[in-house]
Amino acid sequence: METFEKGSKIKKDKLNIIDLHGTWREMGRQYGALMAAELRDIYERAICGRIMKESADPQGLKQQAEKFYANYPYKFKEVLRGMSEGSDLTLEELKLVNALEVIAAMTIMPQQCSGIAVWGDYAEGPLVYGRNYDYLPWFKEFDEDIVLACFHPGDGSLAVATLGYAGEIYAVNGMNEKGIFLELNNGMPSGGALWYDSRVPAVTELFSFLLDCSTLDEIESCFQTTKANFAYIVGVADGQTARCFEWPVFEVKRRESHSRPGLTVLTNHFTEFSWGLPRPDDKTYWMTRTRRQNLLTLAKHFKGTINEKVMMDIMDSKIEELGATTELTLYQMVVVPERYELWFKIPGAQEWTPIDMKEILKPREG
Repeated sequence: METFEKGSKIKKDKLNIIDLHGTWREMGRQYGALMAAELRDIYERAICGRIMKESADPQGLKQQAEKFYANYPYKFKEVLRGMSEGSDLTLEELKLVNALEVIAAMTIMPQQCSGIAVWGDYAEGPLVYGRNYDYLPWFKEFDEDIVLACFHPGDGSLAVATLGYAGEIYAVNGMNEKGIFLELNNGMPSGGALWYDSRVPAVTELFSFLLDCSTLDEIESCFQTTKANFAYIVGVADGQTARCFEWPVFEVKRRESHSRPGLTVLTNHFTEFSWGLPRPDDKTYWMTRTRRQNLLTLAKHFKGTINEKVMMDIMDSKIEELGATTELTLYQMVVVPERYELWFKIPGAQEWTPIDMKEILKPREG
């Protein structure tokens, strides 16, 4: 175990796990010191070595990273300021690292993530959630830079663990100490490509939801109160049930599924019928309909028997094998929120690895 001030770091195969405590600035310092090598790697190889090098407008990318940061809540800016004190990167460099996936997507957006939650009649026991995170293929070069970062704020907020690439201070995957799990998918095929620089980024809002909310009803209130800056589809689950929120820039709707109680599948298009939208073209939009249908079919086939092991098998099924995993799947998760259990996998690089989220999220004694 590596330590710095009140923070610590361990590795589970390729996955970095850091445990941070204190003020937001202190947690940033701990993050920066413990993840200095990984932050440097992303800055040098991903930002400078690839994105800036291949861009026709590097200055425009820097401005985009600055705009992304500009509307951050103060506490998250404090994390990045602290990171600049703990690491050997400047705040300007860290803004680029923080916006890695935003600026990488300025030319292409193949963020074709998939999610599935089963409970009730579909599950063998408690709710099980499966999740594929898909993005640009060259991100596979940065397997060693993925981090599960657990924040224990000293301000009375709930402890929250986020999982993503080093230096990204927001939540595309997260779990809080109350056992609320959350994951985000791109909703552009239905919600359009509008991006608002004038709004707080939705991915940071999701981090705030987890810090502030102890129930699904509270999180739903946050969705109803908050405008997204881009179109997303967000799955949220506790130990008993899951909800799906289709969240374009102009509204939010909780998806209502009356035909399959105990099952929700998220790919990249809205399926709540009240939108009145046509289904998007499959080949244009990353096989979103095929991936959805494949997961629905697998859930029906295994109905009543799905536990964490069966869910891992479902997530291991490739799209050509009637599953949802593709060559763009960077990493995967299976989560049982009731038991605070998470399994993490990098296809081809790290097999399913169990992680005790209760141990990570619990308050430190003394």
